[in-house]
Amino acid sequence: MAIPMNQDRRSFLRDASVFLALPVLGLGALQVSSCARNNPSFARGGLDDAKSNEAAPWKFSITSDKELGEPLIMSGVIYSPDGRTPLEGINLWVYHTDATGNYSTSGGDNRNTRLHGLMRTNAEGRYEFHTIKPVSYPGRTIPAHIHAYVSGPGYPEYWIDEYLFEGDPFITDEIRKKQSSGQGRFASIVKLERGADGILRGVRDIKIEHCSNNCSGR
Repeated sequence: MAIPMNQDRRSFLRDASVFLALPVLGLGALQVSSCARNNPSFARGGLDDAKSNEAAPWKFSITSDKELGEPLIMSGVIYSPDGRTPLEGINLWVYHTDATGNYSTSGGDNRNTRLHGLMRTNAEGRYEFHTIKPVSYPGRTIPAHIHAYVSGPGYPEYWIDEYLFEGDPFITDEIRKKQSSGQGRFASIVKLERGADGILRGVRDIKIEHCSNNCSGR
């Protein structure tokens, strides 16, 4: 699901607030309500601040080795809409919950995410981030996930489907049907494998969407 970030953000947050009063029935609702609440561009400037940072790395460590949780390395390539041409200089912003299922140390404060990071793809279109495997929200049946959005020259900012993890007991058939990112290496439900070093690793390639400044979410 692509939610364009270049639309008026106050309007988006105002409209999305309607959904916050509704019970969350699944990841489809999460993609609207949680993204509105946890939008890093609203709380921290997000990619707006990062656009002036030409030194954003293609490889980024979100957590230190002291962070509680299972270490996780996610990597992949961002391609043009043809799905074959790697794109250099594409921004990828990600954020997620910690080992307690919270976004911040204050628990309910989801607007100041603690675990987040910005990458910019290298000449081969590659990105990589080191973090921990997120945990589901306390007392909820929503799958553990990593929020992400992308932007780049000629590509307005928009949300992509959350990173989900194969084997999560909260992933339902309905959620699988709603994941629109594609199959195989482009699938947003990622299979994790544990290396000899004990670290979980997953690969997700991203095919960026070609849309104009007035594109709308699907």
